[in-house]
Amino acid sequence: MKPILKSVTQSLSLRVLPTDRFKAGMLSLSAVLPITAETTPMTSLLLSVLLRGTEKYPTLEAINRRLDYLFGTELTIRNFYRGDAQVIGFSAELLDVAYLAGEDPTREILDVVDQILFHPLLDENGYLTEKYVESEKKLQCDSIRSIKNNPRVYAAERIRALLYEGQPCGVPAYGTEQAIMAITPEVLTAHWRNLVKNLTLDCFYIGSMDTDRLAEHLSATLGTSLTASHTAYPTVCSSVPLPKAPRTVSETIEAGQSHLLLAYRSSLTLNDARHAACMVFNEMLGASPVSRLFVYVREKLSLCYSCSSSYRPMKGTLQIACGLHRDNREVAEAEIKKQMEDLICGSFSDAELEAAKKSLRHFLRQSEDSPAALESFYYNRALTQNETTLDDLRRAIEAVTREDVTEVARAFSLHTVYFLEGTLNEEDDVDEED
Repeated sequence: MKPILKSVTQSLSLRVLPTDRFKAGMLSLSAVLPITAETTPMTSLLLSVLLRGTEKYPTLEAINRRLDYLFGTELTIRNFYRGDAQVIGFSAELLDVAYLAGEDPTREILDVVDQILFHPLLDENGYLTEKYVESEKKLQCDSIRSIKNNPRVYAAERIRALLYEGQPCGVPAYGTEQAIMAITPEVLTAHWRNLVKNLTLDCFYIGSMDTDRLAEHLSATLGTSLTASHTAYPTVCSSVPLPKAPRTVSETIEAGQSHLLLAYRSSLTLNDARHAACMVFNEMLGASPVSRLFVYVREKLSLCYSCSSSYRPMKGTLQIACGLHRDNREVAEAEIKKQMEDLICGSFSDAELEAAKKSLRHFLRQSEDSPAALESFYYNRALTQNETTLDDLRRAIEAVTREDVTEVARAFSLHTVYFLEGTLNEEDDVDEED
């Protein structure tokens, strides 16, 4: 089933996936913004500050108390990258109206969101409250510092920065400590005013509420605060330029476990007709417990503690992450590349191909049982004007052939190899989860 699309106002669109399968549905409100080094980290800070208090609900405790009253609705911040765009907003997990004996808290929930976005708590000078701004600045800086304290997360951030260097999504979402600490309430307030002045929202709902009824709720609450005209989304899907030659970057860290990451690029983004084949290829390579990286590199050869791959369709990239002892770096890298070459050459069995498809069938069935997964699937495609449904993708995966897998495998070229070498003996290191 395709989501129903409805225009509520010039600033507000609505997509509804009607279903009575869930006792708790999902309602998300998202804005799509361009990524810049100056504004994106400030937006991340702003979202946290806005959630601290509003005109009606001056503290976070008051906001949560109101949401508890509205049948325990959970409201969370949305702040993530989709390709070369930043998606911000809120998502709410709420009881489906079919189970509320005629009551409907939706409009009141939307009123809380309207308060957070458009009516935050301001001081006597009209600025965002200094106490909240300074508190959230420290927390954001703590988050920035915590990346270095987790070698696996730090390695993932480094390969991302190297792979997407010079591209919008290469900008750190939370910025630098120096830049964050320099933000004043006056600067952040000016950023908030400019943001809401130009804000347009996409609403996505999964549940049994009538589409027109939800549109009325949206129009009566957020529709009165939004004044901008809906414009085209920033570019989301784009491929990474191919370097003249793959580069290798090595760093050290005081840890026992080392991390080896290989980044590949291609032109195979979400809207490519071969997207399903990319999913099957990635599943065979390193995304499942029966994948080649797991079976050979980890289990049979015991070269690492963990080894997996992930395909990023918005950018057409593939990343392989391997946690290992530093002495195994060269042989592990050679074996990873060998497994990649085997897939390119078609040196795999029909059973492996079928196992990958079976794993993806299970993944898609799980997606159908999760409102959040359904919202993510269809919203990603809305961003790229892609009308593929889950059923369409399921059929495309079943149709993938051996030749399709080898074709897409050849399309991925090595971009960067990053090695984070742990300098401690493992027995001297603190526990690190694998």
